[in-house]
Amino acid sequence: MKALVIGGTGPSGAPIVRGLIERGYEPVILHRGAHEVDEIMHLEHIHVDPHFEETLREGLGSRTFDVVLAMYGRLRLLPSVLAGVSDRVISVGGTVFKSIQSQPAGEDDPRMDNHKLYLRIVETEQVLAKAHEDGVFNLTHFRYPNLFGPRQLAPREWSMIRRLLDGRRRFAVLDGGLTLESRAYVDNAAHAVLLAVDKPMGSAGQMYNVADERTQSDADRLLTTAAIMGIDDIELVSFPPEAGIPAWYWGVGRSLTWSREGEPPSTEHQLLSVDKMVDQLGYHDVVDFETAMRETVEWYLAHRPEPGGEEERQIGDPFDYAAEDAFLAAHDEFVAKCESLPFAGVDYHHPYAHPKGPAKSSAS
Repeated sequence: MKALVIGGTGPSGAPIVRGLIERGYEPVILHRGAHEVDEIMHLEHIHVDPHFEETLREGLGSRTFDVVLAMYGRLRLLPSVLAGVSDRVISVGGTVFKSIQSQPAGEDDPRMDNHKLYLRIVETEQVLAKAHEDGVFNLTHFRYPNLFGPRQLAPREWSMIRRLLDGRRRFAVLDGGLTLESRAYVDNAAHAVLLAVDKPMGSAGQMYNVADERTQSDADRLLTTAAIMGIDDIELVSFPPEAGIPAWYWGVGRSLTWSREGEPPSTEHQLLSVDKMVDQLGYHDVVDFETAMRETVEWYLAHRPEPGGEEERQIGDPFDYAAEDAFLAAHDEFVAKCESLPFAGVDYHHPYAHPKGPAKSSAS
């Protein structure tokens, strides 16, 4: 059996390719060739740009495949390019759901529309759904959240890891670091996609949210990272978003608009429901959070981004410790000022009675 993997060298690509081989497929990797992964270098690679119809057609020629997994490039080109190439397509796109009062977003909940890329994501899903309805191919589409794990193009965990390596122990966080954001470890995301390979009819025509079953706060991720590195004297210093500019890096990847507008990132929860994937595909995390974080931290300790290099530029974190210290000092001065202000205080009493002996009956 032949499988075409468009992309395949990204963070979840290698685990997906590995899973295809375990299932008896012969994967062919189609990508630009800008990034390679040692684990899959021995496989056949087609080096063309998947963002254009003419280059895709050139790379594919007259070949056919039993299944196509499209995780990169312009997915809206797939109906015209893959007609006759494969009867089975599994695609991967983004999420872009609106926040709905801190509730997990289901597959049919409202999508964001305040950025042209968000609109493109939704339009592309509509194009793919129509291709399935028209019988061009049997489609299953997955919506990835922000992933974490090895080989990220913009490794958000590096902001924490580098600060810890540099001896930072006081961390500026927004709103106590309590924001919840659904994310997926790379192996868990790959597992979700492979479930659709196993269930082509059960997943036919469906779109699924992808996320780990457990969602941790920013503070949880920081404290877990520190513990993995053997550090236990971490202090979280909470700033309101408007005043916590050195902590704005926590918002990287959550929105495509805030950093260019000069506004603080949102600290609203960004949650995804995976109930549909669990119910229909039998999904459950194959890697738990603690193991996933350990593997992530160990990867970046062994593959450290160059200070000021491309990976650090992609996450946009300036690592401006002098400025961070100035903000932390201003925070301490503010707290000291507040402590000096007179206030009556809160005098709370538990509302239920705590009798020291049996009470007399009030019945007449």
